[in-house]
Amino acid sequence: MKKALHLHLESVFGASCPLAESTIQPQIALSNGKISHYRHPSGQACLQEFDGLLGYINLLDVAVSSDIVIPVRVKRSDMHIIYVLSDDSAIQIKDIGQQTNYSIACNRGRYFYLTRGDYEIYIPAGSCTLVNFYFRGSIFRDGNERPFQFLHHLVDAYRNGDKRSCCSIDFRVGPRTISLMKSIAAKIKKGDLDSEVNILWAIKKLIQLSKEKIFEEYEKISQSQAQSKAAYSAIKQAVAAHGQDFKLEDIADRFGISKDYLHQLIHSYYGQSPQELKIAFMLRLAKKYIADGMHTDEIAYELGYTSPSSFVRFFKNQTGMTPTAYFKRINP
Repeated sequence: MKKALHLHLESVFGASCPLAESTIQPQIALSNGKISHYRHPSGQACLQEFDGLLGYINLLDVAVSSDIVIPVRVKRSDMHIIYVLSDDSAIQIKDIGQQTNYSIACNRGRYFYLTRGDYEIYIPAGSCTLVNFYFRGSIFRDGNERPFQFLHHLVDAYRNGDKRSCCSIDFRVGPRTISLMKSIAAKIKKGDLDSEVNILWAIKKLIQLSKEKIFEEYEKISQSQAQSKAAYSAIKQAVAAHGQDFKLEDIADRFGISKDYLHQLIHSYYGQSPQELKIAFMLRLAKKYIADGMHTDEIAYELGYTSPSSFVRFFKNQTGMTPTAYFKRINP
C-alpha cells in the first residue's frame, strides 16, 4: 500500500541519527520494516514503518522534555486507527484545513477518516507511543460493516469521497489489544505473502476488539442504566400499589436478576439501596396523605400496615415526630 501519511519529524528533531546515538526503546518493536531514529536536546523519537499491500503501519515512540508539534501530510484519503499508549497527557490532532481538533486520551484509541491535506499532532512533554494502522475503506463491502455501527459514518465518508475528516467515539486500549499489536509486529516480514494476510487479519481483529471495548464502555453501561431506571420505577409503583407490603426480592425476580444485583443497580445510579428507596417512597406518600388530611388508620391501610400503631412507629422513626405532630407543623 503506497505510503499516504507522512510524519515530518525532522522539523522537530532535525535529521535522523544513527541507531548508536539513540537510547529510546520502542514499546512495540517491528521485526521488519523501516526504522528511523531522531535525537535532539529536547528529546528523542523512533519511527517504525511497514508498508503492506493491504495496510500501512506507523509506530512512533516519543520522549520529550517539552511539548512538541509534529507536522503531518496526508496524501490520500484513507481509514485510520490511531492509538495512544501513555501514562501522561492526551494528544491532539489538528486538521489545519478544517480548523478541527481531535483528542485521544492516554491508553485510548479512535478511528479516523483522514482526507488529503495538512495536519498537526500536538504531543505533551513526557513519553508516549502512537500506533497508527491505515487501510482502504474498501475492505468494507457487501454490507460487512453492518455489525460495526461506530464506523458507519466513517465508511460512508470514505465511499462518498467526503472532503471533511471525521472520527469515531474513543475507546479503551487494553492488554489484549497491545498483545495483538506486539504479535503482528513480531510476525510481519517484507516480501512474505503471509505478512499481507496477517495485516488484513490484524485490522479485522482490531476492529472486532474495538467493538467489544465500545460495547463494554458505552452500550453495556447504557443497558444497566436502563435497567436501573426500570427497577426504580418498579419499586415506586409497588409502593403506590402495596405500600410496604411487598418484597424487594419480587422486584429482582421480575427483572431476572439477583437481589444483590438489584442493590448494585439502584445504588450505582441513585446512591441509595433498594430498601432506602422503598422507605423514601413510603415516606413521600405518607406525608402527602397526612397533608391531605387522611386519618392515621386510613394511611396505615393505604401503606400496607396491619395496624395504625405500626405506621406511627415507622413515621416517627423516619421523621422524629408522630403523624399528628407533622400535620400540626405543616398546618400551624
